[in-house]
Amino acid sequence: MSEIDIKRISYLAKLKLPHEKEEFYANSLKDIIKWVDNLKMIDTSETEPLHNVTEKTTSIRNDEIIKINSVDDVLSNAPDRAQNFFKVPKVVE
Repeated sequence: MSEIDIKRISYLAKLKLPHEKEEFYANSLKDIIKWVDNLKMIDTSETEPLHNVTEKTTSIRNDEIIKINSVDDVLSNAPDRAQNFFKVPKVVE
């Protein structure tokens, strides 16, 4: 990456890079590109493509009702109640 590339990338990303940091970011970007290029060496010939990253795993649990919250349990800590509802101060006139 040349200095011109870094200036263009920072312009497209709407970033204001300090002039003294351009070389640092250019080198960092080169390192990132080298690291991503390493992915090309991985053999994926026997790997089937996925439509979704969670396709091969199921993390769905059974729906089981553990406890039913009664109205009295829910409203027991309410500062004020009106029948089976929370009573709150009026906020709209």
